[in-house]
Amino acid sequence: MIAFKKLEVTDLELVLEWRTSEHVTQYMYTDIEKSLENQYKWFERISTDDTQYYWMIYYKEQPIGLISLNQIDRLHQKSSFGYYIGDLDYSIIAGRIHPYLYNFAFFELGINKLYAEVMEGNEGMMKMHRHYGFSHVATFQEHVYKNNQYYNVEYFELLSSAWKNKCRKFHKYQAEFPI
Repeated sequence: MIAFKKLEVTDLELVLEWRTSEHVTQYMYTDIEKSLENQYKWFERISTDDTQYYWMIYYKEQPIGLISLNQIDRLHQKSSFGYYIGDLDYSIIAGRIHPYLYNFAFFELGINKLYAEVMEGNEGMMKMHRHYGFSHVATFQEHVYKNNQYYNVEYFELLSSAWKNKCRKFHKYQAEFPI
């Protein structure tokens, strides 16, 4: 029921709509201009960058969000990642999406560590990271300046060994992530 499709140029208008919506942008470091031209430029940059991959998230054949691996460091076998649910009608299944990416990253790509930064106030995401075995390792004080104020950022990481040994019940969540 959950599937992932490589981000394509035909997805950009929908992704821009999601990315500029209040429920998504409130926890992003930056707010972007609602410009399809800039979206095309962004897509052009990421399409040739092998340190990041973006996929559309589909549920029952409906596009519902975006997920990505970013800052892929093949030498040190680590990567950050990001995601959001663009269609709020599907926010109830948001928590079931992550294991698919973790299994792909650890078992298929050979990543040793995934890390995530979560902006202050995004309690749901912090809870989800802990649920999936992430460790909270740092708080970056006043790390992001947005809406005329500073926000702390919480840093989480998940090691491949922790995922493989402590989170076996999630290993069944397998999907293809076209690169």
